[in-house]
Formats: sequence, C-alpha cells, structure tokens
Amino acid sequence: MSSGTNKELIMLELDIIASIEWNPELGKRLKEMRGKVSRRALAARLQEQYEYKVSQQYIQLLEHPEGNEKAPSTVSFKLLRYLTQALNRDIYDLFNSPKISTTAT
Repeated sequence: MSSGTNKELIMLELDIIASIEWNPELGKRLKEMRGKVSRRALAARLQEQYEYKVSQQYIQLLEHPEGNEKAPSTVSFKLLRYLTQALNRDIYDLFNSPKISTTAT
C-alpha cells in the first residue's frame, strides 16, 4: 500500500462479514502466523475445535495464491476467524489492523 493512497474505512460488526477478497499479502501473513504449526495439524485443529473441515492443501492455496488458478479469490470470514483462533491469534493480526471495540448501551 502506498502512503499516498487514500482509503475509505467503515466499521462493521465482524459477525455480518461473509467473505474477504483474498490476496498474496494476506496469504503471507497467514503463513507467518502459522509459524511452525504444520498445515495438517492446523486443519485437524479446525475439525476438532470448530467442526470445520478444511484440507491442508486448501491452507497451502491460501498461503500461496499467486499464479495458482485453483487459489480462491475470496475466502470465508468464518474460516479466517477459525484459523486465527486455532493459532491463538486475533483476526486483527491477519489484517494488520487495530482492534476497535464498542459496548452496547
């Protein structure tokens, strides 16, 4: 992202987001967050903790989408939340974004 580029931001409740446009930068961050955890182990955690089935091959496609016609252009936000939670991280880390919380009055 260029520092001269203006971006518009909007605050939304995370529970209403269905999918995210995926790109290689997000794939790189996901891989960094995974660290030494194997893709197979991460896929197993998602199945065990959230009953969400994802293959290690799909995780690899997420981490390396560039030049692969099978790589998804969008990714389920639910999957991204489960992936980050299974890695004991916050979804905000993936997007390199500050966490903003509000309390209902």
